[in-house]
Amino acid sequence: MKSLVVYYSKTGNTEKVARAIAKGLGADLKRVEEVHDISGYDLICVGTPVYAFAPAKQMIKFLEEIPPLSNIKGIGFCTMNGIGDKRTLRIIEEKMKIKGITFLGGFSCRGLSGILANISLRIFNKERPDEEDLRKAEDFGKRILEFKYNEEIN
Repeated sequence: MKSLVVYYSKTGNTEKVARAIAKGLGADLKRVEEVHDISGYDLICVGTPVYAFAPAKQMIKFLEEIPPLSNIKGIGFCTMNGIGDKRTLRIIEEKMKIKGITFLGGFSCRGLSGILANISLRIFNKERPDEEDLRKAEDFGKRILEFKYNEEIN
């Protein structure tokens, strides 16, 4: 099975998770800006940070611009400050289904976040994603390889 992990990462959190999932899958790894053709892949994994309870606009644009596909499986993953992962993964699933991609499931974890609140910067999730998060992400990639592709992975 030829797999591609596509990600958008502003701070590096999602990139760390993308690398771990790609390692578990033995997949090609590309930033969303580098992807021009996804034909030839059996599995597409897309990763994004959560912004306002949704995928980053760069990932939404990518998902909307890919051509309709058949016989392709899809996975979503995201990093977040605290909440928004379920809605973000649901949006990824909806965008994939519109393109004919069979959505298998998703993965999420917390990531280091800086938010300007009350006129000062507040840091959340220090040291995240941590080694345990990245191990879980790699294991998620390995489970995808073992999966029979006829039911969701969750």
